[in-house]
Amino acid sequence: MSGERFDLLSLREAMDILGVSRATIDRWRKDKQLPHIKIGKEIWIDPAKLQAWVHLHAHVAVPAEAVKQPARNRVIRVGYQSGAALLWSTLIIKSLGLFEDELKRMSASLEYEVLWHDAPNGMELVEDLIGGDAHIVSIGDYPIMAGMALKRVLPRFNPLFLAFDGKTRGGDGISLVVPSRALANRPEELSGSPIATVGHSSASYRLEELLSAHGLNSEAVVHRTMRDCFNGLLRGNAGASVMWEPYLSWVRATGAGVPIRTDGIGGDYLTGLMADGEWAARNEDVVIAYLKAHLRAHEYIRREPESAAAMISGASGVPVAVAAEVLALIRWDASLYERDVLTLARLGEAGSNSLPRAAGAGAEGIAYGNAYLPHAVQALKLPYLSDSPLKGDWSGEMLY
Repeated sequence: MSGERFDLLSLREAMDILGVSRATIDRWRKDKQLPHIKIGKEIWIDPAKLQAWVHLHAHVAVPAEAVKQPARNRVIRVGYQSGAALLWSTLIIKSLGLFEDELKRMSASLEYEVLWHDAPNGMELVEDLIGGDAHIVSIGDYPIMAGMALKRVLPRFNPLFLAFDGKTRGGDGISLVVPSRALANRPEELSGSPIATVGHSSASYRLEELLSAHGLNSEAVVHRTMRDCFNGLLRGNAGASVMWEPYLSWVRATGAGVPIRTDGIGGDYLTGLMADGEWAARNEDVVIAYLKAHLRAHEYIRREPESAAAMISGASGVPVAVAAEVLALIRWDASLYERDVLTLARLGEAGSNSLPRAAGAGAEGIAYGNAYLPHAVQALKLPYLSDSPLKGDWSGEMLY
């Protein structure tokens, strides 16, 4: 039975009357008891009850999330990592101008300036969020959990998890690599040898796991950039390194290094998007626009892998053949599954010695708690996506 027969307002009509976004009205329904009626998946609002609710809340100051940022301040800072393959969707967004396209679709009357920052590692981007030098960043699973942990000791820091990016199963995407000439075939044979990786990263976290599992000396760890680790193997003057894609496949393609079996590194390797929560609340429309671009980039990579590989090669310097090989290894899916929550909870618990006050935190704060991604999915007319974790394991049928 349709809502119109009872003279009810659709959710879109109520949004237009109030002049707010879908994310805001959903938050008001949850936090401020905005009266509504749910029939199946449709939401309807009694206009008389809406008017009464508005009068009841009229004395309250307009929420920050409903205040539009002045046009002169519409500068958007996006941090990404061209040297991390599981985050390459940003290169597609940037190369195709997908974000700028969505901003124009959102409002033709406002001017936006997007400032892109290519960082060597995820923790630098977390620092950018803390310092206000970035609004949206693409980072790996360890920086995601570190950001959530830092929230506990930096009360004014409000990191917001938005969506996942590239994913790989069972630790694929990060591996221990030794020079091709090396005699080592097992991690324990590296005892006392220097092992290089990026400090405070998803790779270094897994290296700590490896060292613990095999009883190796953690004092032998050397912190370098991933490019330095790669170049060291190419020049033949470096020992072992824990590397992430694309460097893992790239060094193997050159013949300079080979991965060795590392039973101590387990669990899925996840990456995702985080935002400054206070900024996101004031710019919900911009966040949804970016997530629409994010979903479009994922779909482009899946539909046009050869073109995507060529585009990524031009933006990152990685050979096209290597880029194509790596893209095929990655699951491009923004959605959140129960499996992902367990993976991040494990990382949070296991990393409690290196994450500030993270013990017991698990994946607290990772569950969306916001409807930004479902709104982006809806705007692109994709199949319905819940704003809570999807059941079970990864689905092979529907990717976002």
